[in-house]
Amino acid sequence: MRVRAISIGQIIPFLLKNESILSFLQEKLESFSMFNDMIINSFEDIGISVQTKRIFSQPLFSYDNKLFYEKNLKETLIDINRQLNFLQDIFKDYGFDYFACCIMLANHIQELGIFEKLLLNEVPKFIKSNRMFFTSLPVASTESGINIPALKSGAKIIKELSEPDPFNNLQFCVSTNVKPNTPFFPAAYHLTEKPGFSIALEMADEVIKVIEESKSLKDAQLNLLAKFNEIYDDLTKIAEKASRNYDIEFKGIDFTPASYPEIDKSIGTAIEKLGFEYFGANGTLTGIALIKHSIPMNKEKAIGFSGFMQPVLEDFILSKRLSENKFNLDSLLLYSTMCGAGLDVVPLPGDITEKELFYILLDLCTISVTLNKPLTCRLMPIPGKGSGDDVEFDFEYFAPSKIIDFRRLVTDNNNDLFNRNEKNLKFLQ
Repeated sequence: MRVRAISIGQIIPFLLKNESILSFLQEKLESFSMFNDMIINSFEDIGISVQTKRIFSQPLFSYDNKLFYEKNLKETLIDINRQLNFLQDIFKDYGFDYFACCIMLANHIQELGIFEKLLLNEVPKFIKSNRMFFTSLPVASTESGINIPALKSGAKIIKELSEPDPFNNLQFCVSTNVKPNTPFFPAAYHLTEKPGFSIALEMADEVIKVIEESKSLKDAQLNLLAKFNEIYDDLTKIAEKASRNYDIEFKGIDFTPASYPEIDKSIGTAIEKLGFEYFGANGTLTGIALIKHSIPMNKEKAIGFSGFMQPVLEDFILSKRLSENKFNLDSLLLYSTMCGAGLDVVPLPGDITEKELFYILLDLCTISVTLNKPLTCRLMPIPGKGSGDDVEFDFEYFAPSKIIDFRRLVTDNNNDLFNRNEKNLKFLQ
């Protein structure tokens, strides 16, 4: 087990002059740097290493600063890109590995205006120009329903990011029902004036160990709950002390047991150790539910997704079973009814259309808003590849796999939801 990320949320005064932003942030970043050193040393004292240090902020665009942004649309968009690059360099200087903010809280915007549309059109450029920058587009919530124009924009961004380098989509997701201070990227964002921090965990290996030592499914659930509670107590004690020392609010721990592309750190291995023949076989959903419901959600500081995560390319067994045709996209949508992160780093055919992406996103949003659960969608179309083709990245956090199979659209329907001018979809209670 290790800490995947210590993620600090801080408001940033976007579009001020660079000198003003640096002046505003410098003292805070010095404090954050010392905070990171202290909490990392404390974790290492109990045998837990930290993989990354991250920082995230409020949405890049909100109606509070709308007039300021609209003074000159073209110049503003250029300034935003330059400023993201400036911020990236500052954060590197203070030891941060990644920076994130969502583009806008689209589920609060009833109708996308000209600036919002232009801003969303620039997202691929922001990402391609700033390798440290991660972002998300919230498109729905249970309270407000699904913002259809924002969902279409999300599909367009995914498609544009895929060319020429599909790896760009690692830095973007469409999200729904995700609350502030969730520590996993790209979905993280922050809203309060006071800085806060949260912790993401990489502990599929701990789940495997517990399951291997359990004699039955009942034992596995009870033992997992005990292990999660033990980890909660150990980490919370350290986090609360660091919070008091540096006056950074401790928001909580996301107990999603993230995986790593090795067999003994794979959540797919955990499912198979429970006694199900392979990840993707009937029964897999039951295994996912067992792990999810063993996470202690009654804890005050259990936040974020705190559920099952299925990052296909980041998980050894999931990648292997996909290459063996053991599951498809419909399988992952089914598992999203139980999981905490939805469709994550899923390799898709390069010729997938914006309309097909839109409907995949729509299905995930429907699961999220009807079950009132946070979900994200990080899809990776691979140019020149079709369903069943091999895919491999030169990236230590990805395992080799194949392009996933999904049901293609076969007719042109100019009167479907994608082509109609509908603004919002909200289900009757």
